[in-house]
Amino acid sequence: MIRNYFKVATRHLLRNKTLSFINILGLSLGMTFALLIGMWVYFETSFDSFNKNGERVALVMKHTLMNDQKNTSSSLMMPVYDELKNNYPEIKHISRLDWGSTHSLVSKNRKFKKQGYYVDPDFLRIFTYPIIKGNAETALREPNSIVLTESLADAIFGKVNPIGKVIRIDNKYNIQVTAVMQDVPTNSSLDFEYLAPFEFKVQNDPDVKGSQTRWNNSFIGTVVEVNEGVSMDALSKKISPMLAGRDPYIKTQTLSLYPMGRWHLYDDFKDWVNTGGQILFVRLFGIIGAFVLLIACINFMNLSTARFEKRAKEVGIRKAIGSQRRQLVIQFLAESLLTVFLAFFLSLVLIQLLLPFLKDIGFENIQFDFTNGSLWAAVLGVCLMTGLLAGSYPALYLSSFLPVKVLKGILQQGTGTVNFRKTLVVTQFFISIMLIIGTVVIFQQISHVRSRSIGYDLDNLITLDASEDLVKNYDALKYDLLNTGYIASVAKASSGMTWVNNDFTHFSWEGKDPGSAVTINVVMTDWDYEKAAGLKFIAGRSFEKRYATDSTAVILNESALKLIGYKEPIGKTMKLGDQDLTIIGVTKNVLMQNPFSHVKPGVILFNGGNVNAILIRLKDQADLSKAIAAMQPVLNKYNPSLPFEYRFADEEFGKKFRIANQVAKLAGIFACLGIFISCLGLFGLAIFMAERRSKEVTIRKILGATVTNLWLLLSAEFVWLVAIACILASPITFWVMTKWLQTYEYHIEIQWWIIPAAAMAAILVALFTVSFQAINTASLNPAKTLRS
Repeated sequence: MIRNYFKVATRHLLRNKTLSFINILGLSLGMTFALLIGMWVYFETSFDSFNKNGERVALVMKHTLMNDQKNTSSSLMMPVYDELKNNYPEIKHISRLDWGSTHSLVSKNRKFKKQGYYVDPDFLRIFTYPIIKGNAETALREPNSIVLTESLADAIFGKVNPIGKVIRIDNKYNIQVTAVMQDVPTNSSLDFEYLAPFEFKVQNDPDVKGSQTRWNNSFIGTVVEVNEGVSMDALSKKISPMLAGRDPYIKTQTLSLYPMGRWHLYDDFKDWVNTGGQILFVRLFGIIGAFVLLIACINFMNLSTARFEKRAKEVGIRKAIGSQRRQLVIQFLAESLLTVFLAFFLSLVLIQLLLPFLKDIGFENIQFDFTNGSLWAAVLGVCLMTGLLAGSYPALYLSSFLPVKVLKGILQQGTGTVNFRKTLVVTQFFISIMLIIGTVVIFQQISHVRSRSIGYDLDNLITLDASEDLVKNYDALKYDLLNTGYIASVAKASSGMTWVNNDFTHFSWEGKDPGSAVTINVVMTDWDYEKAAGLKFIAGRSFEKRYATDSTAVILNESALKLIGYKEPIGKTMKLGDQDLTIIGVTKNVLMQNPFSHVKPGVILFNGGNVNAILIRLKDQADLSKAIAAMQPVLNKYNPSLPFEYRFADEEFGKKFRIANQVAKLAGIFACLGIFISCLGLFGLAIFMAERRSKEVTIRKILGATVTNLWLLLSAEFVWLVAIACILASPITFWVMTKWLQTYEYHIEIQWWIIPAAAMAAILVALFTVSFQAINTASLNPAKTLRS
């Protein structure tokens, strides 16, 4: 019997090729993107799941009250580590973490620039990063040791066993390879290519060594694994008051534990509360993926019920010769499942074709693993659910026909069925219009932020990471670069133009409330910084060699000036701890951090000792390829331990929009897909409408109706349905997008014209879809129709 069901289903699909094509194409498109989103959601929710004791691992977070704002940071003072390790027996393992350092690694004639972490020996006990060569217990015990990932070990040493081999780091220290670990999984929140002992930094970096007892220098992370049975919440409350009174400049500081299970998807904090983050996009795209699949299922329902007249006689005959309703339901569900599985196999082809084009919008780590049994089980489960969802209503509806009425030819389609089908059409376009409006608002928000003033010149600006060799040879490096003829200016700074490394709390000025806690972003630099960065001054000047007093000068941005409140700031003073600083200039706000937020108060200090970046500005008319070629031998000369690498500031700034651009592109794809699938359904319905009303159209034509009259008659029903969807979707979408925009400090206001424009676009697309069939029907020869 089952074989017969599928044989009849196959004949029905082949007999109705247009309907079958529309159904299979619509379902395959819906399933393709639903499966893609499903795989993306699975990947995003799998982060850090490979860690065996992940439910007992947490990051220690610091909450502060600064600038009348509640801020949360993962950067802690070094004494916190010792305090937690020695005084809290609930903690089983603990490790410091320096948040990633990029260093040169040289072995013979091979040199690399790689990012790694300085950690404590407990790191390899806390996290499940399998060691494949060496011993995890002793790998990080000696200060001058290093653990490499498998791919980095192969790159440096090839097939030779690296254990015991020596690597020179930063052209200054020799360290020995003590272990090789598996490559870090792509679904790990921590990303690195080597591990080195934190004690190495303590012994070789005077600033780190001097910070061991300082409670006012936050720069490292601390990760813990608690003992089995220990409550994270209870331990958070216990460690919370540890920082009270430690720093006189910050009145309010508390600690808490941030469980590993929340690191990737819940990375946003607001008012000291872990509010969300990437989970918002996971939920959003999960819902959208389900909606797109729902639109495709609605098409199937609509087209199946619309053909009731042609299937009614089949049902009547089957019932008359003894078929039970249950058998008919199974028959129609078999047709639905066959259609869905054909669509599924087409969707597998589409997934493989589309994945290469989706790499730049967050799908670079997504692939359909044909050897994964659990993935196949989940996907086939989705297919089964889709088939039952899409075929349930048509099966129940068509199997309910009474054979007596059917065979007498008096069966008419009920108003309930017609209204249900109209509701489905409205639902389809309701979702599609929401996606269209949402996409327009997202693109406008991104465009608005991209066009804001950033306070400096991104064009022709190159950033180099400042290695120890470059800093040591800076004056000679600068001289040689300027002599290439392609370079306009060179400057060194504590931060590049797209990030800030330092913020200080111990600033004071005349009129400051002694009880207020304030944090100010700090960039430390020296001569020519304003030329290299392209700063825009609104008052005063930059640092100049002819003024010996500029070593104690400070330059404010607009936000800092607003915070301090000086009406005439030039020449006024402020303090950094006990040091007096003279304000010599005010720049426009320089956007160095989150482009969707307001610029924080910031200052520029004269201090050439703290250098993390070297800024190089090319001349306006310089040939880029020739300039790079001229720079390379100079940098190789003064930076022999590192490969020649550089970054363009405009590209670095563009990376700040990576997530927003992914959201915008995916929303655009879903909006177009939703409209396309909905219009496929409209086209199918228009075919059946034209077939059902062909005699009516012919009679109207004989009575004098024009093609235009008939086109309006046949199209009006669908246009009204889309218009109703527009009316329902507009206020809901406006509310949702307004809430979304409010998550950004710097955002647009939704313009009134977006909603009617989106509605008009949807109506025109729907009208164009049905017009072809409507005009074709209106143009039929009356004699031919009446003769039939």
